[in-house]
Amino acid sequence: MWHIIQKLEMDVLEVQDNFLGAKLSQAVHTNKNCTLHFSFTVGSQVRLSTLHRRKEYKTKGEKHMAKFMPCYDGPYTITEVNEQHSTVTLDLPNPPNIFPTFHTSQVIPYIESDTNKFPSHHFKEPEPIITEDGKEEQFIDKILDAHRRGWGYQYLVRWCSFGQEHDKWLPGSELEDCKALDICLASRNGSP
Repeated sequence: MWHIIQKLEMDVLEVQDNFLGAKLSQAVHTNKNCTLHFSFTVGSQVRLSTLHRRKEYKTKGEKHMAKFMPCYDGPYTITEVNEQHSTVTLDLPNPPNIFPTFHTSQVIPYIESDTNKFPSHHFKEPEPIITEDGKEEQFIDKILDAHRRGWGYQYLVRWCSFGQEHDKWLPGSELEDCKALDICLASRNGSP
């Protein structure tokens, strides 16, 4: 009987040694990517991981994800840095329900492409449309989402010829006589 108890104690010690070895191995592999220098500063630009925000890339009613969904979006400007907690606060464009502070594992530095070396990689932004009375106007491609705000609704708008980084939440009062809003409401059976 005493022999069985000693065998169990040795097995427990061996398991503890194996756990410690696994922890050390994980730490070695993780620390390969870590540095003592905090590389993010206020005012620099970063790209944000879309891993935990995938539902933003779906339109309401779709049951599946986009096939070629981007891994990162942006660039976004850093407004605040917390080195102690390894977090950065980003200047997100018109975020209704997103907390703007992210761990540094969720962001990568933004490196702007050199248009002299790679002219085909640079896309010109479309110029605004100027009406006859001199007002600047943009066309709405589609409305992606809606939610209640105060007494009315706000709508997430995607502009024609612009990417998702230019999407903007607009109040319903600014979308009067908008064909995209009519299509959105018709697809939702009249409810925003």
